[in-house]
Amino acid sequence: MKTILSSFFFLLFSIGCFAQSKEIVYNTPTDSLINYYIAFKPAGQAKGLLLLLTSFGETPHVASKETDIQTSAAREGIVTVFASLQYGTQTFFIDSLSQANIDLLIASLQKKYTIKDKPLYLGGFSLGGSGVVKYAERAYSQNNLVKPRAVFAIDPPLDFERMYSSLEYAMRHSKVEVSKQEANYFIQRLQYEFQSIPAYNVRPYQTISPYSYSDTSQKNISYLVNCPLLLISEPDILWQMEERNRSMYDLNTLDCSLAINSLRLLGNSKAKLVLTTNKGYRKLSGKRNPHSWSIMDTEETLKWLLAQ
Repeated sequence: MKTILSSFFFLLFSIGCFAQSKEIVYNTPTDSLINYYIAFKPAGQAKGLLLLLTSFGETPHVASKETDIQTSAAREGIVTVFASLQYGTQTFFIDSLSQANIDLLIASLQKKYTIKDKPLYLGGFSLGGSGVVKYAERAYSQNNLVKPRAVFAIDPPLDFERMYSSLEYAMRHSKVEVSKQEANYFIQRLQYEFQSIPAYNVRPYQTISPYSYSDTSQKNISYLVNCPLLLISEPDILWQMEERNRSMYDLNTLDCSLAINSLRLLGNSKAKLVLTTNKGYRKLSGKRNPHSWSIMDTEETLKWLLAQ
């Protein structure tokens, strides 16, 4: 009987230690779709902050159901925050307004959860991943921003000059309607965000992109020579050819591999590329898609973050 009671109380203690609570904070009370975040808090005093940025058009509610890293993080005493920025979900995250919003958000979260002197970890999916890499470059190139302890990004586009060229090709040649529609929209957005076309003025693309292959100085990515960076991608080229009419040049895997290789050549031994196979599925729909949160091994990623 004593053994049973001991086991029961140990189970309750374990559940209490690993429990997490969820908090939703709306910074614009009149609008529940933008400028808000969902925080998953561990039991007890937090030991750090993991800020996650979603993909283009994805809300924190959806993102928090596509991954369970917040559960693992809570077990380690980490507050996990899925954020929607001030200008909504259809942001590129790398633009100056979004970056300024990220600066303010980090300061606000550190104050709210009393973790100003605790480690900051950053993560993101797709364009959200682009945003956290861009923030890290800014933080490591100046002294007035909080430097993240480590950063991970899931299949982020990093070279927007390459992306523009890829979209142009899709517009001309793709026979998949969804690819053509996506290309048409994002070409217009890129022209707006960068206020130029690469063929006429490539400089904004080199300056704003987290990584630029055509910029021989490798200026932006070089700021991360001392920052642990993990990039994750699933280059299922056969699926991409069949379902989207895409080649390797059209995949974010190209940007990820070039960026990590550049950092390693610059001396960053903590720059890491993880390539996965058949892990990409949308959890909510069950549909196959190599460009998904699910390609991240949450336990391995969290283990890597905490080891930095």
